[in-house]
Amino acid sequence: MNPNLHDIDLIHRYLDRSLSDEEKVNLEKRLKEEPEFNTLYREHQMLVQGIRYSGLQEKLNQLRVLESVLPETVHVEDKKRQIRLHSYWKPLLAVAASLALFVVLFFLWKKPVDHEQLFAQEFKAYPNIFEPIVRSDAQPINDRTEAFAAYEARDYQKAATLFKKLLQEKEEPGVLLLLGNANLILGNTSEARNNFITLINNFDEYDTQAKWYLGLSYLKDGDVKSAQLILQEVSNSEFSYASKAKELLKQIE
Repeated sequence: MNPNLHDIDLIHRYLDRSLSDEEKVNLEKRLKEEPEFNTLYREHQMLVQGIRYSGLQEKLNQLRVLESVLPETVHVEDKKRQIRLHSYWKPLLAVAASLALFVVLFFLWKKPVDHEQLFAQEFKAYPNIFEPIVRSDAQPINDRTEAFAAYEARDYQKAATLFKKLLQEKEEPGVLLLLGNANLILGNTSEARNNFITLINNFDEYDTQAKWYLGLSYLKDGDVKSAQLILQEVSNSEFSYASKAKELLKQIE
């Protein structure tokens, strides 16, 4: 269970300037009054800066490689010598120019990662392992059975409505996990994140599953930095989602 996950979400949105005015005031107040929260903020700020720096450093290294293939300028007073040197370097300059053009065209033609498509590729709704529906006349019909039946029937709007009603009576990890999935499918990514963060903060069960889907929710919205932070945590776990998270991280770098 990770009690800091909700705070990390707030800090990241603060750094991205996407908090409401009220949320911003509350966060800045906590930065002044809560040393632990201030430390978490500084660590997260450094991590985000590190991600940005690594991207810039990679581009700088590419420019250095290109620069290394260019010939040095040679000054020769003898005009005949200059002509001979010019003839010698001309093919190399042509190769270097072609290489430079290739690099430019590569970056122009290289399409950015389609995060929406990548989300669709990786997302698979979590199965209802909590209360599988057995079709029989003996099974009672109530909000609970209808909620799970709607989820299994892929009527996610009805399932979400009924799951919310159940959570008002009692918080349950399985219901939170399935509600988060339903909200993701419906495009309610903010609500889905609230479901997953509540599950992670309030229960010891299904933490890894919740973090996996939380990372996917950020990916769906194109918030790559937050997705990377969450998926990195999943990749360091000992569960089956670790390998999936590592593979996904490679694709969104």
